Amino acid sequence: MGAKQENPDVEHFNRRAATYETASSQGYFFDRIQRRILKLAKTQNPQVILDVGCGTGRLLRKAKQQWPDAHLVGVDAAEKMIQQATELFPEAEFHVAMAEALPLPDASVDLAFSTMSFHHWANQAQGIREVARVLRPQGRFALADIVVPRWMMFFVRHFKYNSPAKIREMFVQAGLPVELQQKPWRWSRVLLITVGRKP
Repeated sequence: MGAKQENPDVEHFNRRAATYETASSQGYFFDRIQRRILKLAKTQNPQVILDVGCGTGRLLRKAKQQWPDAHLVGVDAAEKMIQQATELFPEAEFHVAMAEALPLPDASVDLAFSTMSFHHWANQAQGIREVARVLRPQGRFALADIVVPRWMMFFVRHFKYNSPAKIREMFVQAGLPVELQQKPWRWSRVLLITVGRKP
């Protein structure tokens, strides 16, 4: 057997972990996306909130302000991101794990998020199925990610091709009927937010 191959995406984020919080890419645009996700994923009193691809835990820290009594869980494939998240927000529970294999019991989460990490998932349909598995009945999953038109794939090869219809189909096949799907701002035609709810 050959040597274990590293995932280049994971290694990239491990290298960026120490400066991720202060990077310009984490500024205004990401803050607006996260505020929008929190607004759209309205759940009255979620007991457990999960962020898949949580990075350094910024969205979970914002969720704590909105739902101070919720138990917060973050999952990320990059170990150094999880180290940073744990240092910055020790009140939350963090795990090094892939979206496709969430280390959580069935029906244990009320509200799940994923912002701008979906295009890094190795098996997107399996990742959505995993989120559906850990959601409780009536639990919501709010996904925000870049949707790149097919003609742009030559220029941005690290993105998987997705369309609103394809993402909707993955949600439905995972047992998450879509409540809402929108491009939140007229000026951002490549950002898509999809919210599904488990029956």
